[in-house]
Amino acid sequence: MGAARQRDLGAEREEHHYTYSKVMLWVALDRAVHMAERYGLEGDKERWRATGNSIAKAVLGQGYSEKRGAFVEYFGGDALDAANLRIPLMEMLPFHDPRVQGTIDRISEELLEGGMLARNTEGVERGEGAFIMCTFWLVQVLALSGRTREARALLENASEVASPLGLFAEMFDPRNGHQLGNYPQAFSHIGFINAVMYLMHAEGHDIPILDPIGSEQHRRELGRRHVEGVDPRGEIKGWNGTPGRG
Repeated sequence: MGAARQRDLGAEREEHHYTYSKVMLWVALDRAVHMAERYGLEGDKERWRATGNSIAKAVLGQGYSEKRGAFVEYFGGDALDAANLRIPLMEMLPFHDPRVQGTIDRISEELLEGGMLARNTEGVERGEGAFIMCTFWLVQVLALSGRTREARALLENASEVASPLGLFAEMFDPRNGHQLGNYPQAFSHIGFINAVMYLMHAEGHDIPILDPIGSEQHRRELGRRHVEGVDPRGEIKGWNGTPGRG
């Protein structure tokens, strides 16, 4: 489990303890424990659980900035990273957690331009353009936060950047209206499909997939709460934290 203590290289090729990298390490261990318990698989569940709890403690203690009111790109930094929108989608924290909502708000305020989302603070400073998939992440988290009106408005705007063939590139420049990067980009289309499904689910429509990851229904199916000791309302029995409708 030494990887949890190591720095890694982010998109800017700089060594840091990147918050989202640690989150994904936690996800791997959390799901490993779940599968071992549910399907009777062999493994050192107690070690996985303890290591996962240690990683979660580091993320919540060092990856969150009280000053910024948001999760930041790397431990001790100030820059924002759109990937941290996925913290509640990965079910580390519930959507009603103030740190989650603060992260959504700060990212929307600082990384959103022309209804499209840049991947991080450095991208905004360089004027590199918006990442289409990141924009669809924002739609998903707004939807499951109960902020469905905001989610629908953002989705409808982002849908307009598709080419005449209905295809999305990797990126979009909101200043000149040009698609940038790889074209077509599969990740952008996957993000679009997920955004549509999550919004439909949040609005109470039937969708042709299992309960989306991050939803209360999926957490119930998983049979587990969020990070231990973080969300007392996250108990499977009696939790009344269903997001409201926007």
